Amino acid sequence: MEYLLLSDQELLQNTVLGGNIDTDKYKICVQDAQLSKLVEILGEDLYEKIKTDYENDDLSGDYLELYNKYINPFLIHQSAVEYLLIGSYQVANGGVFKLTPQNGTPVEKADIDYLVTNQRNKAEIYQGRMEKFLCKVNFPEYVINSDNIINPKKSNYGGFSFL
Repeated sequence: MEYLLLSDQELLQNTVLGGNIDTDKYKICVQDAQLSKLVEILGEDLYEKIKTDYENDDLSGDYLELYNKYINPFLIHQSAVEYLLIGSYQVANGGVFKLTPQNGTPVEKADIDYLVTNQRNKAEIYQGRMEKFLCKVNFPEYVINSDNIINPKKSNYGGFSFL
């Protein structure tokens, strides 16, 4: 499993997600947000640098600012998007099931779509800010043309593209 750049508390305290969610279910959403979205923004080299320094509690300077102001809030909201899309479903030997609460009423798809849109919009705000910061600060690992599989994508306004 990928090393996660968010703690359980950061995700649950900063979104509509409740504290009694099965951790295995939302941790895959954090991992998915990191591997499908964040690495696309940062590129492999900068992503690996941030992940390694975070894991070793060694983030400092511009890297720490990048993490605290942009990566962390982006991951919080993008992880919430990923969870809201799959949270009420369970796949087991008997098939695919939609879970229903014991003391509640399932919401309509339009309500879930509203929550997803709300969290996606917040993630996009932080993504835009992150991309502007990445253009402003010279990170040696932020390499556009390298031999990596995943390089940051250029945007129309001199920064990098929205995913």
